[in-house]
Amino acid sequence: GMRESIMRVEVIPHTDNGFADYPGLTYRLVTPDNVYIETDPDQPDKPRYYREYRIRVNPMSGKQEWVADVIDLRDLNNPSFGMYAVDKTGHLGQDVSELYMGHPRHVGADYPFRYAAGRPFMPLTVYHAEKTGQMWNFLDNSSQVWGSLTAAVLWSMFTHCVRDNAWAQRYILGASVAGLNAMDVDSNARRAAIATDPSSILVLQADPDTTGQPLVGVFQPPVKPSELLESVAKYEMRVATSAGISPDNITRRNADPRSGYALSIDKAGQREAQRKYAPVFRMGDEELLAKSAALCNRYLGTSLPESGYRVSYQSLELSPDEMKAQLEDITGKLAAGLISPINAIQMLNPDLDYQGSVDLLEKIRRERAQFL
Repeated sequence: GMRESIMRVEVIPHTDNGFADYPGLTYRLVTPDNVYIETDPDQPDKPRYYREYRIRVNPMSGKQEWVADVIDLRDLNNPSFGMYAVDKTGHLGQDVSELYMGHPRHVGADYPFRYAAGRPFMPLTVYHAEKTGQMWNFLDNSSQVWGSLTAAVLWSMFTHCVRDNAWAQRYILGASVAGLNAMDVDSNARRAAIATDPSSILVLQADPDTTGQPLVGVFQPPVKPSELLESVAKYEMRVATSAGISPDNITRRNADPRSGYALSIDKAGQREAQRKYAPVFRMGDEELLAKSAALCNRYLGTSLPESGYRVSYQSLELSPDEMKAQLEDITGKLAAGLISPINAIQMLNPDLDYQGSVDLLEKIRRERAQFL
């Protein structure tokens, strides 16, 4: 339901405050409802002005109050970073950087977050569920969110049906039960009741105000729990299908009658979803790695490369049958000359680029020559 989020990087350069055992970096997830962002007109998905609303403890009064962290890169020659008080409407108040940071806000050449070449950057990365060229894309696929919430409501209806309606309501017309005992006569819950069991005989007597034949009947349950359960499961399947999950990848399991029905996605569908989201997540992860390296170099005395990172993701393991089918497919295409060894190694390792595939094939060739 949250198609954008921000990962902010914080540096812990020392342990004087006693909150950390070792210097390093911390990563903090920031949700969109706590930020205000302005973007570059030429790059609408890149933040140039970042304002994050946070609750901080005032070091003077000890009270919690809203404070805005503001990073401004709209003028790259004069970047700034500071903290401001926030009024009830969310507007910025006075500069409180010195109160919370111990020094005035960083401006211009004093701006701390820079690459080795001197270019300023924001110590954060915006992650997107889909690359659209815009900063926010919260409406796309929102139908799946509403579908999930609706499914939760339907499950509550199923619980209500089982608890309150899954039994036949009996009734008596023109008769009453003889021998009732008065219960709770001193309270508003007073009632008449009689104890019954399989060995007792329930005596009914005709209602004196009724002239016809007394009637005993049963109202059937308005809906069968099994039918309602099946309907909810089908609705969930439609929601999953509309989310882009192939119906072939959805299986219905009912191993235990007590557990009801459940929808599960097989491993092939999960791997397909991984491949779908990997490119856009890789962009965010590689950007975050570069910024993390730059912060380590500046504050922790490291000499890490600040570019050139490549992220690969571990896919779900193949089942024995899937491994056999994949191997037969690849070897058959290799033998027919339809693919090259590079293509084959990339089919086995989807996250490898061309150079990575060449390096892996060279490593295999060397090790085979050495050990076989």
